[in-house]
Amino acid sequence: MEKETGASALKSHMKSHMDLYFLAFLVGIFSGVVAVAYRVSLSYADSFRRGFYTYARENFGIKVLLLLLIFGIVISLILGWIIVKIPMVKGSGIPQVKGIIARQMNFNWAREIGAKFFGGVLAIVTGMSLGREGPSVQLGAEVGSGIFKIFKRKEYDKKYLITCGASAGLSAAFGAPIAGTIFAIEELHKFMSPLLVTCVLIASVSAEFVSKNFFGFSPSFNIQVEGFYQLKDYLLIVLLAIIITFIGKLFSDGILYFQKLYKGIKINPVIKPMVVVAITIIMGLFFFDVTGGGHSLAERVIHESFSYKTLIVLLVLKFIFTLICYSTGIPGGIFLPMLVIGAIIGKIYGMFVIDLFGLTETYDVYFIIIGMATLLTTVVKSPLTGTILILEMTGSFYHFFPVVTACMATFLMSELIGIKPIYDLLLENMLPKKDEITGDEEKKTLVKIPIGPDSEFDNIYIKDIKWPGRCIIVDIERGDKCLTPTRDTIIQSGDLLVILMNENTANKVTPILLKMGEGA
Repeated sequence: MEKETGASALKSHMKSHMDLYFLAFLVGIFSGVVAVAYRVSLSYADSFRRGFYTYARENFGIKVLLLLLIFGIVISLILGWIIVKIPMVKGSGIPQVKGIIARQMNFNWAREIGAKFFGGVLAIVTGMSLGREGPSVQLGAEVGSGIFKIFKRKEYDKKYLITCGASAGLSAAFGAPIAGTIFAIEELHKFMSPLLVTCVLIASVSAEFVSKNFFGFSPSFNIQVEGFYQLKDYLLIVLLAIIITFIGKLFSDGILYFQKLYKGIKINPVIKPMVVVAITIIMGLFFFDVTGGGHSLAERVIHESFSYKTLIVLLVLKFIFTLICYSTGIPGGIFLPMLVIGAIIGKIYGMFVIDLFGLTETYDVYFIIIGMATLLTTVVKSPLTGTILILEMTGSFYHFFPVVTACMATFLMSELIGIKPIYDLLLENMLPKKDEITGDEEKKTLVKIPIGPDSEFDNIYIKDIKWPGRCIIVDIERGDKCLTPTRDTIIQSGDLLVILMNENTANKVTPILLKMGEGA
């Protein structure tokens, strides 16, 4: 890619965005294809896992034990090699996408797509409690990075195309194009602009077209909601939201604790996954229901009757097993396992309050849905994504107001007790040290910084701001207008600062500028 001058970078910024919309469409289509292929592969892996463990249980003996040993060693070594040699594919992939947007990381898209895809499928073959959404988000973002490089776009467009791929990946993974769009705004950027919304919506809808061609129009969860939840019983929703907030805090802290515990195991990192694969094989033989992402378990919780004892055992095992699996860095997400855990909590709570207060049995499904949405909201700190995702996954608006109420109560409670977004915490643990961040001193690049209310930039003269590096504000996007800034221009909430820097400075100070621009 040829080096940009300040003039050419600004000219590129001012040109029409129609070509970017077209590329967003391409990113959506190809991300949809990759995400669908991944989803289909996971389905085959799940079927293999079910048959394999069924055979092992029914024919257990020396030969089966030897087969399990070879199976575990081979897959452990492959997974260990992948996460050691290609560390960018570790975990869900969402922290990495956030790191790319903040200019702290970079993709090697061609090899990382293959490694993420293959590693995620192997994880489900063994039965690890990991989901498809995080890898689908990263796979889509990698596609966006590939489109960016293939079409030799200016650096300015990179974050848009990567964000488009991430939103398209989530859309195709769950059949939720609006949730994919909201996720890009609420979680990845924490800012909304017309250009960003248009691009990610084009990509999400395009990916959903691909997904619908393969999986049809049925929602992810087959849930029948009968009757409306009565206003007089809303206090029970708030109480469930509060309970799940504390459970979500335990889950979030547990992820960080188990990661630290896993890192402390002093063996060769290539063979280290054998520890978790051995645990997974044991779980597959004796507690099969808690293995895998858990979609089938969630469906059973929704439609079948369970005793309190069975549900509590499933909850504890799924909770701890998910923490153990995710701590390894093996490719896989936590969205789906969290939804399953939330569904079990909601089921237990619903059975208890329905018995205690003599409520209608139709409330059971409301508490399950609310449990799913609120646990996701607590851990990820994205109430809009949690609300819209559950609505799209269930295909029903009967529970819209109860879910919105519960998610907002959960979010407020999580703010009160100081829960931080899990992907931000995971990103902090992955980022390189400041002195390891480098870039081209001669190459110029444009960075967009959104301004939130009561931030360090809000209602401040440009001349009075202490910039963290050599920054030149070349443009201010205010609504549908572009302003030419001067020293005496006052920055306002809602502005989008377009800042010209060299690549080295941009890589180092972009996270600082983003933090300065965030509102209170």
